[in-house]
Amino acid sequence: MKNFRLFFTILFLLISLVGLLLFAIFDPSIYYKIAPLIRTYLWPTGIALVLFLVLLTAGIVSNSARLESSLIHNGYFQLAILELFLLTAGLGYYWHYSQQPGQIILRLEPKTTRDFINLGLKYQSGGSAIADTVRAPGIRTSLSAGKYTFETLDQDIVYFKSDVILEPGQTETLIIPVNLNIRTLAVQTEPAGAEIWLNGLQTSRTPYIFEILTGDTVRLELKMAGYEGYSDTLSLNENVDLGVISLRKLFTVWISSQYSDTEYRIYDADNKIVFSSVGSRQLQLAQGKYRLSYEIGEGQYDSKWFSLNYNSTVTIP
Repeated sequence: MKNFRLFFTILFLLISLVGLLLFAIFDPSIYYKIAPLIRTYLWPTGIALVLFLVLLTAGIVSNSARLESSLIHNGYFQLAILELFLLTAGLGYYWHYSQQPGQIILRLEPKTTRDFINLGLKYQSGGSAIADTVRAPGIRTSLSAGKYTFETLDQDIVYFKSDVILEPGQTETLIIPVNLNIRTLAVQTEPAGAEIWLNGLQTSRTPYIFEILTGDTVRLELKMAGYEGYSDTLSLNENVDLGVISLRKLFTVWISSQYSDTEYRIYDADNKIVFSSVGSRQLQLAQGKYRLSYEIGEGQYDSKWFSLNYNSTVTIP
């Protein structure tokens, strides 16, 4: 009986160790999951380990000494305590692991100039559903394990629906295809090489052809050193080719005023104010024709026209 109890105890330990080894082989991440758990619960882990060794030693000693008069000294009782300890440790680890938050990365492919796509998110766990609205691209963090359903709300642009099964502590990536309903925007300038800014972000240089989702409104800006900037707002419901946009070269003009308190305004060919000030000033204006309106007396104004084809000086009489 003594040998049987000792053999059964050792066999149980060997089976447990082999099981843990196999589990670690098929799931190597177990090491990375257990290490933080041990660091977090260092004192409880140490106490549990000491208790485990005490119970194991007592079981082996009681079996060797054939002490059967007391339940506490019975080898089967020690084995039952050992099994209970392992079961408790396993359940504790499972509870801790199941509480680990996960995250879902939402990605658009191919990348477009659209800032985001609205998605309806439904989280389903235990028969209950919680609805929310999210944006892609983006990251949803601190998520509980469970089933998540994503469906696009901008269905006039692109339709997409998919389920994500999130395991505890895991990261899942959801790729949303947006290559449907794409329109092109062709941008060219003379001279070439101007910076292209879309919705306030620098993207590339001219010439360039963009792929943009149908219905998107974009703010287009062109910038180039030594040339006047260009801006426009476009809504793409069809392919758009802006043709060749001629950028007007900037020239330096010196406004020379005899009196420092003389007020004046500069108008372009469309009679829009482009500059106003008092006294002498140096500024940059694009090539073209301008009208200078200046004060000649209290409440009285005169004007003169000038053309810019090179750096110039304009004198206020």
